[in-house]
Amino acid sequence: MGLFKWRGYLLMSKIVQFSTIGALMSGFVDGEFDFDAHKNEKMFGIGCSEGMNGELTISNGEAWEATAGEDVHKISKKLVPFIQITNFESENSFECDFLDEENTASILKKKLNIENVFIAINIHAIFNELKIRTPQKSNSKGRTALDMVNEQDVSSLTNIRGQLIGFWTPEIYGRISVPGFHLHFLSDDKKTSGHVLQYHANKAIFHFQVKNTIEIKNPTNKKYMDMSINVDLLDSLISKVEK
Repeated sequence: MGLFKWRGYLLMSKIVQFSTIGALMSGFVDGEFDFDAHKNEKMFGIGCSEGMNGELTISNGEAWEATAGEDVHKISKKLVPFIQITNFESENSFECDFLDEENTASILKKKLNIENVFIAINIHAIFNELKIRTPQKSNSKGRTALDMVNEQDVSSLTNIRGQLIGFWTPEIYGRISVPGFHLHFLSDDKKTSGHVLQYHANKAIFHFQVKNTIEIKNPTNKKYMDMSINVDLLDSLISKVEK
C-alpha cells in the first residue's frame, strides 16, 4: 500500500485534510498548504486554489485547476487553502447501469453501510449529461464563499468521457467536510474539470475505498487563529455553496 510523509508523520490509508469546509466557508481562503511538498504518484482528491479562484481535482499525483475562462491546467500556485487527499487504491469495483446524483448513494449502500464511514470514490463513465461549476478569478482578498457562488460559470455538457473524483462524508462530520458526496470531474483528455452539480450515465465503473481515519491539519497563521466561525449560519452556507 502506498505511503507518503507529511512533516514527519508516516501516513497510510487515510484521508489527510488541510483546514475545514467550515473555515473555508467562513472566509479562510489564504494558501498555506504546500501541495508540491506532499504529492506522490498515488495521490487522489479534491480542493480549491488560493482565493477560491479554482476547483482542484487531484489524480495520479497531479492537481488540475479549473477556473472560469481559462484552460484546465496543472496548479500554478502551489499553496492552497483547503484540500482533501489520500492514496487511492481501489478496494472494490463494480459496473452499474443508470447512474446519477440521485441514486449514487443507494447504489453504494447495496455494497456496504455507508452512514458512518468516509469513502474515497472514483467513478469512470461516458456521461450523457454533466453539469459542473468553475469559479471566476478574483483579486479581492475579502472574497467570501457567497461571492464565489455569484461569480461562477455553470457548464452543461453532454457525451463526455471522464471520471468523478471525491469523497463520501458522514452527516455527523458536516462542518469538517461536505456531508454526503463531494465530487469533482476530470475529463480523460484533461481539458474539462470542475465541481460536480449533476450527472447521468447509462453505464459506469465504480471504484471505492473505505477510509477509517481522517487527519486534519489546521492553518497556523494569525488570520485563521483570529477568525470567528458562525456555526448557526454554517450549515445552510455549506448546502448553498457545495450542493
